[in-house]
Amino acid sequence: MRLLTHNMLKSHVKNVKNGFPLKIESENIVVNEVDFNAEFISRMIPKVEVQEGNLVCPESDRKFPVKNGIPNMLLNDDEV
Repeated sequence: MRLLTHNMLKSHVKNVKNGFPLKIESENIVVNEVDFNAEFISRMIPKVEVQEGNLVCPESDRKFPVKNGIPNMLLNDDEV
């Protein structure tokens, strides 16, 4: 999951008024290189990817797992 994606995610757990920004608890981070016009790209698009870890709701402390770079934002039945 790229940090650009992280900026668009928000917790929708029941009774949470402000589930943004999600905290990152990372176990594996990858920093990618940029191929063209590195100066421009590095200012516009973060080059950091979270491969393993959790996204944590700042209000409810609910953890959303990130596995193989894919965040799982699905809620349990009691959280909807």
